[in-house]
This record gives sequence, C-alpha cells and structure tokens, in this order.
Amino acid sequence: MIKMERTCSSLKCDVVYNGELIGKMEGVSVTQWFLKNHYNYTGAFSRFITDKPELSRSGIKVDIIFNDRNIVAKDACIGWIRNPTKNGTFSAKSIEYADKKNK
Repeated sequence: MIKMERTCSSLKCDVVYNGELIGKMEGVSVTQWFLKNHYNYTGAFSRFITDKPELSRSGIKVDIIFNDRNIVAKDACIGWIRNPTKNGTFSAKSIEYADKKNK
C-alpha cells in the first residue's frame, strides 16, 4: 500500500554538489510517501540554473536546500532534465533539517 505523507514546495532552492554551491532550482516541490516499510522522496522543479553547464544533466547526485523551510533533500538524484526549459524530476535518499550554523 502506498501512503502519501506530506508535500513541501519552495520558490527557490540552493543546489550543492560535493559540498560546493553550484546553482539554484526554481519551483521545487517534494513529496514524502511510504511504500514497503520505508520512506521515498520524489520531486520536481521548473528550472535548474547553474554556472557549470556540465553539471546540468540527469544522473548527478546533489543536495537541494529549501532555505525557507530549513530542510535539505540529501543525495537527490536528478532523474531527467528537459533541455530548453531545464525543468525535471529528482528522487532523494532522505530529508533532513538544515544546519543553521553553515549559513
């Protein structure tokens, strides 16, 4: 049985790759759902803006920081990115509270 738990969205999120801020995501939403004894986190974004075009691709693992919610989608794997508009999907390994000391 799939059980939807909660959803969260943000207009702008920071994107971190290997500890380095590489860009922003706009229009981000994430859904937490429960299936087969563990939580899954899937989401979508309307635009991924980065200064490093080589990192704007599917398959990379990033941390997505929801600054207005103080949460982080850890190890989010980009599922796909549509080329001209840069919108796409991701699935995260976990969601954690953001550490305010690092800001």
